[in-house]
Amino acid sequence: MRAKDVTGMVGEQIAADYLGRQGHQILERRWRGAHGELDLITRDGAHLVAVEVKTRRGIGYGHPFEAVNGRKLARLHRLLLEYCVGQQWLHVPRRVDVVAVLLSGAAAAHAEEHLIHRLEHLKDVS
Repeated sequence: MRAKDVTGMVGEQIAADYLGRQGHQILERRWRGAHGELDLITRDGAHLVAVEVKTRRGIGYGHPFEAVNGRKLARLHRLLLEYCVGQQWLHVPRRVDVVAVLLSGAAAAHAEEHLIHRLEHLKDVS
């Protein structure tokens, strides 16, 4: 597996653990719809949340939040709607969150082998 893919999987696990501690119920990981994939789908109180996780081992390519532009955000909202249609949950309030994970240390197969330099969570990104 490529180091980039391992980094992404590690970040998703770190984000899922963090969100669980914040009270989110993790419903799906790497949910794939007809038009793309959502990293995490959670329940936060009454809200259904699509969570985009961006993980970096440094900021040489910019802050992880910079990777979520308007086009990507619109796609995330469409994918969450697709998920809601499939579950017949159109009445459920929904939002898109973005979690940025900055790691210290080399890529490895398990999250516990990484030092989390910083984790940031933006809620209800529109």
